[in-house]
Amino acid sequence: MKERMRTPMSHTLSRRSLLQSTAGITALGAAGLVAPAWTRAALQAEEEGQFGGKFTAAVQTPPPTLDVHTNLTSATREVTWFTLETLVSYGEDYALAPVLAESWETSEDGLSVNFKLREGVTFQNGKEMTSEDVVASMTRFLEVTPRAAQFAMLDTFEAVDPYNVRFDLKYPSLAFLDSMALPFCYVAIFPKEIIEGKEADALELSDIVGTGPYKLVDWQPDQYSRFERYEEYVSLDEPRSGMGGGKVPYFDEIELIPVTEVGARIAGLETGEFDFAAAAPTTDYDALNDNDDTMPVINPYFNTPCVLFNHRNELSSNLQFRQAIQALADMDAISMAITNGKSDFFTVQPSLWFPVSPWFNEAGAELYNQKNPEKAKELLDASGYAGEEVVLVTNRNYDYMFKLIVALEEQMKSQLGMNTRVDVVDWPAQNARWEEPDTWQISTTGWVSQALFAPDAFGAFYAEGSNAGAGYNNPDMIAAFDAALAAATVEDRLAAYADVQRIYHEDAAGLKICDNTSIEALRSDIHDYATWYQATRFWSVWRES
Repeated sequence: MKERMRTPMSHTLSRRSLLQSTAGITALGAAGLVAPAWTRAALQAEEEGQFGGKFTAAVQTPPPTLDVHTNLTSATREVTWFTLETLVSYGEDYALAPVLAESWETSEDGLSVNFKLREGVTFQNGKEMTSEDVVASMTRFLEVTPRAAQFAMLDTFEAVDPYNVRFDLKYPSLAFLDSMALPFCYVAIFPKEIIEGKEADALELSDIVGTGPYKLVDWQPDQYSRFERYEEYVSLDEPRSGMGGGKVPYFDEIELIPVTEVGARIAGLETGEFDFAAAAPTTDYDALNDNDDTMPVINPYFNTPCVLFNHRNELSSNLQFRQAIQALADMDAISMAITNGKSDFFTVQPSLWFPVSPWFNEAGAELYNQKNPEKAKELLDASGYAGEEVVLVTNRNYDYMFKLIVALEEQMKSQLGMNTRVDVVDWPAQNARWEEPDTWQISTTGWVSQALFAPDAFGAFYAEGSNAGAGYNNPDMIAAFDAALAAATVEDRLAAYADVQRIYHEDAAGLKICDNTSIEALRSDIHDYATWYQATRFWSVWRES
């Protein structure tokens, strides 16, 4: 069976593709034909896949919330995107792709974007999706999302008729469609009767009603998320592509089980308890590949591990303190720790974007990976640091985050003699700590969307109060983002995001460590799984009986 499996090639969004994608500001984006509600017989005759059975995945961490409008974490989107969908997203080549919108068209002056909705698409409560649901969902999203600053160009929006929604902009912006398409903290469309008036309330299990291929039927935090096939799902009549394209719900049920300990995930995969194990260690790759019952799949552009500084804290809000840690950090050594000494599984490079991204640039490169403890000592002394305890927060849900903090702390202690403490909590608790000004100075996370898609994903560093930015608020950074949002040409937008990266490094807003791969592992009887972005896409995946 292993001959049919392979590590997918990475997809590069070229400058030409970028121009085609962002040209949605002046052009029409067309979807594939809308398929009728699928039947097993029709699809099985058309596809190789076999229907039926249960798919069980061991994931790294439970989501802190189901409210995808408010939460930036991968754990939340990992659960919700089986159930919820957007108007547009990104395809396999990271260009814009239709989902619930059949097409979109921008006015000649660039000040109006009209989305034509697919007809006959139903929510999992049986109601047809129409423009009133889009308006209600967008209204709630803009009230609660930490990404609101990315929609600064948006003026008003309204339902034109049941299948058309018009968005009016304050100024032409290439960023608008990208902001609508980002697949994290995303613009999920809910039924109006569920989402309207929920601005002040967090969404609960009963609220998670979407148009996707699977219904979320049970969620027990820290235990499992259970899905059942939505029998009336209306798929696009085309191949799977990114978060767009066709989505075939082959499995009767899908269950996601958070298993914090990586060894337990791999052991469960080997015994057949799990069909999928997230984030296998690099040291297990050969064993998984040699085992006839398992198959490792490499995601070459998984994320960029990074350090967050607490900009609300007196100690770590000091620029020279942050620059001292920046000057000290040996990214090669930290990356080797993250990947268990496997240099083939990471790349040390200064850009906030992967080399395959059209936004890749080297602004501020001289401040990256300095490995200069002498300079670090001078900066630390200048900051006024007097031996105060520095608290570094991490978790064991994400193995790379734990190893990153341990490696960084060792450098801080051994080379600068700093007084440090590592607090290990679970991932939801670490998220909660980001909003606390007095209990930590250094934390960690991983960027994915930011390093691949439109740079507006770095909005965590755009507005004061965003928890992922830990209170970062720099007027120069805000001005750079404003310039990008208002850019009328691709060239202007590229220049603005080079400024974003330069300011990030000069201000030591955080520390990008490396470009990190990921190993996902499956049972060998599972067919047609492919890595893309950080998406565990279990639709259009099936088991050979």
